[in-house]
Amino acid sequence: MKVAVFGWNIQEHFYVYLKQLLAELTRRGVLLSCYLPLYRDIVEGRPDFAPFFRSIFDKEAPLEADTDLLISIGGDGTFLDAVSHVKDSGVPLLGINCGRMGFLANVAREEIMQVVSLCDRPFAVERRALLRLEMEENPYADFSFALNDACVLKTEESSMLKINAYIGEEYLTTYWADGLIVATPTGSTAYSLSGGGPILFPTCEDLVLTPVSPHNLNQRSLVIPRAAEIRLRVESRSRDFMLRLDSRVQKVPDCRELRVSSADFKLNMARMSTPGYYEALRDKLGWGEDKRNRE
Repeated sequence: MKVAVFGWNIQEHFYVYLKQLLAELTRRGVLLSCYLPLYRDIVEGRPDFAPFFRSIFDKEAPLEADTDLLISIGGDGTFLDAVSHVKDSGVPLLGINCGRMGFLANVAREEIMQVVSLCDRPFAVERRALLRLEMEENPYADFSFALNDACVLKTEESSMLKINAYIGEEYLTTYWADGLIVATPTGSTAYSLSGGGPILFPTCEDLVLTPVSPHNLNQRSLVIPRAAEIRLRVESRSRDFMLRLDSRVQKVPDCRELRVSSADFKLNMARMSTPGYYEALRDKLGWGEDKRNRE
């Protein structure tokens, strides 16, 4: 079995958990590869970690096609960064959480040794929808897809954006707002949720349009069917705006048309015997909590 390990800067207290995991995987004959920046960070002060890894990968030396699993170590932001390395390869992705909320990176550090069980038998995979961004002079041409959302946001120099929105060829509305979020079901519990957007079950295939601080308060989130193409034309006083795909951000000149639609492939997320989605909602979002019960 081949397992790749991805991450950025790992907090000092987490290394004891990571070493236990790597040692047990190696003992079971798993071939490990490591993301180059993470490898340098780990081995720099801990040379005893080096023998665990058979190879390294990065954008210049991509993930091997026959990799059985990619483990992301960090928070949800790290998990989203890992998606750009998996791309459409079909390699399953599993997130170990050493960040905060952890909707995507949902394996707690105390459960890290349970990851070893994925090497003993076929593991469950949940397929998550992505969205695709198309535009002229696309700054994301190397990977123009997102697992959570595509966001149009005003710059610091701009007071507000004017966003003309179309569904296919049909005019929808013009948003006067700080921005607009196009979210996947997976991303419905992220930035879109903070803007009042609905929560979609992650295996749904619809998209959600959520305005950011709209000037017109009767503009609400809208659920769009999977087959629809969302077309956006953005205008601003600063003549540019921020375009974000998951955690990747670029400044883009305005008056360009953005086309957002569902991707023609899905991400495979490895699943363990972690809490179900409804339990995760109760836990992460505090549903049903009553402070009176803590007294």
